[in-house]
Amino acid sequence: MLIYKLILGILFSFFLFAAIYQKNRLETLINQAPQRSFLLFSLLFRVFPFLAIYVFLGFDARSDVLMFYDSALAASQGGIVYRDFDSAYSPLFPYLTVVPLWFWDSPKSIILEMIVLELLILWGTLRLTKQSVYYALIYLLLPATFILSVLGGQEDILMWGALVFSLLLFQRNQNYVMLGVSLGIGLLVTKALLILFIPAVLYFCRDRWKLLVGLLIVGIPSFLILYLSVQWDFLSPIQQANDPRLPNIWSILHPITNGLIPLGPKWINWVGLLSILAVGIYFAASRMKDTVVEFLPCLFLVIYTWLMISQQSSVVNYAYTILMPLVFYWKGKFTPIFWMVLILFNLGVILQAPLWWGMGMIYFHTWADLWVPMHALEYLLELIVIGSLFWFLKNMLFLKK
Repeated sequence: MLIYKLILGILFSFFLFAAIYQKNRLETLINQAPQRSFLLFSLLFRVFPFLAIYVFLGFDARSDVLMFYDSALAASQGGIVYRDFDSAYSPLFPYLTVVPLWFWDSPKSIILEMIVLELLILWGTLRLTKQSVYYALIYLLLPATFILSVLGGQEDILMWGALVFSLLLFQRNQNYVMLGVSLGIGLLVTKALLILFIPAVLYFCRDRWKLLVGLLIVGIPSFLILYLSVQWDFLSPIQQANDPRLPNIWSILHPITNGLIPLGPKWINWVGLLSILAVGIYFAASRMKDTVVEFLPCLFLVIYTWLMISQQSSVVNYAYTILMPLVFYWKGKFTPIFWMVLILFNLGVILQAPLWWGMGMIYFHTWADLWVPMHALEYLLELIVIGSLFWFLKNMLFLKK
């Protein structure tokens, strides 16, 4: 799988560089028929590859999709999430993944559902930003988005989708209560991680009490239903924060300090959590003159970029959360160094995970561990991923206003 991903990464990087080099010509053609162009790109870089890989070549679904499928089967049989079956996601997510099984009882159908949802979110992002479909092409050509979508069937992008459609609704009615309701529904459908975004949103919004009312309209009955159904088991997804993974700043510092900076203690989770809240509040305080529609996507990007760096349970799949807003809300110039960093980040994302899994998901504890060539290669990929995230934060989110 590592070799396949390397080949696909190189191929899509070539396509991406070609699209960047031919930007003026491509954008002119795309703007003549943007909707048809979007449909064409969606078919070429998502739907047709799905058909080729899973239907014509007969490859099986892998990774988290198998877990999604097991949960969806249990949910389709009337099971109660967290009580009758485990789920690492928000309470409504398993029931969302039941829908494609009505038409095709296979894990592959869930991958197709995630691809369709990704394309809907991409279209919603275009509407929200009013940017050219050319940028949708750039997004679709990113190696990591292709791998995480078509090969991985990942769901992390749904958190970005919850914000996009909440803001599209807010643009129409300017109703903070409805904004809170829609964000609350997004939290129920996607991941508990979305809640890390809420404190800074409440700090920023002038009508924060109306926003809070909207959140409570969804949150209070949801809490009561969950508690009466499963007691405190609905908090089980949060417990995953106790499991150290990589790459993150802790996994990088742990071996080069010979274990002086630990990996695994719960207090590190609290350091990460408090730093996420602090970074979000700091960023909100620096952007109080922005509109809600301008600010919230940038805040989202700050929060989840920093989360990938600071949480010891962070994994590279979280990149799927930030790549779409990164393309559409990059505040700096699209310079050659930006494209180089973006490509390196994408290659790091798609290669680190299969290499680490193939090595048995080991952790490096001392300098000596890094002298093993394969260990050094994996550690280099960690450095590329985390270094790229720091670069994005420095050059877009804090220095550019």
